Amino acid sequence: MLKLLSSVTIVAGLAFVSPAMANPLFGGPNDASCVTAAEASAKQYEHEQKIIWGKMGGSIQEFKQQRYFVSGRSQCLLDVKFKIAQKGRLVTTRYLVDAFERRIYGTFYGIGDSGGEAKSLTCNYGVNFNEAGQCSNESEFEDVIAQLTK
Repeated sequence: MLKLLSSVTIVAGLAFVSPAMANPLFGGPNDASCVTAAEASAKQYEHEQKIIWGKMGGSIQEFKQQRYFVSGRSQCLLDVKFKIAQKGRLVTTRYLVDAFERRIYGTFYGIGDSGGEAKSLTCNYGVNFNEAGQCSNESEFEDVIAQLTK
């Protein structure tokens, strides 16, 4: 009976330890795990945007990403930016997200002519997205990103 109990204890212990050891975040988030999480998150956002805009007659013309590891908060923030051509106009969509949790901290959505600057339709941000602060253009959104990535 003691042998069976110790075997169960070992198996249960491995069940708790194995997922943690396989997790790159074991021991806490770091810059290396941020790189991995940001790449995966960016690919997912790009995939989603292709589907969404493809259904609305648009296509991605430009995709940029910038990651920020904020060591003081052990946070990996990702700024993803899309320029989408749709019906003679250029749509700019931007998200500031936590790459580990996929929590959105800010969005910018603007529309402009194919050569001009996007006029903001939506520009929201906040640590808790529901408390959203408002920004009026993309450069203000970039200021928000600079504050959140310090």
